[in-house]
Amino acid sequence: MRYFFGCLLLASSIELINGSPIQWDEAESQGYQISLTRDLTFGFLGNVSVGTPAQEITALIDWTWISMYVLSTTCGGSQDDTGACLSPEQSFYNQSLSTSYKNQSSQYASRTWNPNEFFGTLNFTVDYATDIETVGPRSSQIVLQTSDLTPGLFTTTVFPFAGIFGMSPVFETDNPSTQSPFYQMWKSGAFPTAFAAFFYCYKNPKTLCQGFDGIQTLGGYDKDLAGNGLTWYPVVDVPEVNAVDFPFSPGIYNYWSIQVTRLSLDDEVEPLNTTRAGRAAAIFDYASRGRGAPLSANAYYKLVARSNATAITLEEPPNNGMQAFYQVDCSTISSLPTIKYQFGGKNRTWEVVPENYIEEVSAGVCVLNVRTVGSGDFEMGNFGETFLKDKYIVFDFEKNRVGLADLAY
Repeated sequence: MRYFFGCLLLASSIELINGSPIQWDEAESQGYQISLTRDLTFGFLGNVSVGTPAQEITALIDWTWISMYVLSTTCGGSQDDTGACLSPEQSFYNQSLSTSYKNQSSQYASRTWNPNEFFGTLNFTVDYATDIETVGPRSSQIVLQTSDLTPGLFTTTVFPFAGIFGMSPVFETDNPSTQSPFYQMWKSGAFPTAFAAFFYCYKNPKTLCQGFDGIQTLGGYDKDLAGNGLTWYPVVDVPEVNAVDFPFSPGIYNYWSIQVTRLSLDDEVEPLNTTRAGRAAAIFDYASRGRGAPLSANAYYKLVARSNATAITLEEPPNNGMQAFYQVDCSTISSLPTIKYQFGGKNRTWEVVPENYIEEVSAGVCVLNVRTVGSGDFEMGNFGETFLKDKYIVFDFEKNRVGLADLAY
């Protein structure tokens, strides 16, 4: 399961001067930075606001969701019995308190997914509305999704967020009901560019993140952090994703996915997708599914053998994959293979060194933090926290491409 919202941002509106286009200076063109907190269960949480006056909510910043989703007062189709759906301690967006809220059910019909990645085989139902989204000093009217939960579902559960700030790519056929809130804000002029960037501060001291766990930038990126420059890769269509990775019906296909063209352990090249039709792909997702180095099942078995690893049962594994976990001798980490990837047919090689894929889950207990999808040589990995250590990633919402660089500390 993925999930919802949490930190906070200041709210103010952007004005046009005499009706002329907004002029952005160089500092503004680097975008606005959202400080992120890493939730051990769900992913990275950041602060946004919705409504007028602004209601501050914690949001799961989700690269694989298609809209701005908010927990609302609606329960079983009624706005008058929120307590039948949500715990009294649960934070949520109260649409009745926003003067800028407008129901858009006449334009965008409610949608239900079953199965889905959030509630499994329980209905995930959304209604559509417009309201003002505020991220730091940027504000814009957007189309968003409001929850319509099943009574009794979460009355004893409290989530550390109240919504999902979706950041999946937008394609030509998408209407505002399936467009990222950032994309909508950029198109309205609230942000200077269509770039969104991220880097992960996974070890102390977290100076670059000012003590936070990560930084999500909207509307620009910092060239100084991109080291020797970005390598760009076009987004490719991966229709198999709903069958093997993200189970949604009806299907969702808006992912930052790029083609994997080479996988190796040190310099030993591994086969790609000889056991299933479809291209090998990297899907960027830094929520819970993005934990663990992504490998095919067969490559994982080879890594286990080369590491002299032994099976271990973990009560709290380092990722939520279905594969088995294996323990290694902590003193041998530096001698283990480096996992290497190439994307989009380009020669640039991206590495995950053993220090970054070995997780010390308790004192003296080191395990291979690897996550597999499918079987055999099939490779469709979720490239998130583990892969992105020491890297800088940029999403281009205008050209639908992904940029990668070594992070310059």
